Amino acid sequence: MNMLARHAHLYTNGSKRGILCIENLYNGMAHLLISENMAKDIQAIRFRLDLGTFEHTALQDAYEHIGLEVFSIRVLATAEENENLSDLLAAQESLLVSQGKLLY
Repeated sequence: MNMLARHAHLYTNGSKRGILCIENLYNGMAHLLISENMAKDIQAIRFRLDLGTFEHTALQDAYEHIGLEVFSIRVLATAEENENLSDLLAAQESLLVSQGKLLY
């Protein structure tokens, strides 16, 4: 699979809104975030995690302890133009919890 197909959200001219998921692939825990510009926010999250300044302490500690190779930052859901991101976040959290996923 080529990079454009796999990461199409990074190669667009417009900003895409939605929900991002930072997942610990070692233990399966996830942290969901609202994003108004997913491509920009993915880069910013990775930068803050690498610097040790991410606002979620437990996630930051796990990132520092386990390492970047065990974490995935991805688009979980893309929002429609007028869709409420808080509602979308709540729905995605409920879905993950119902699937047995633990959240940070």
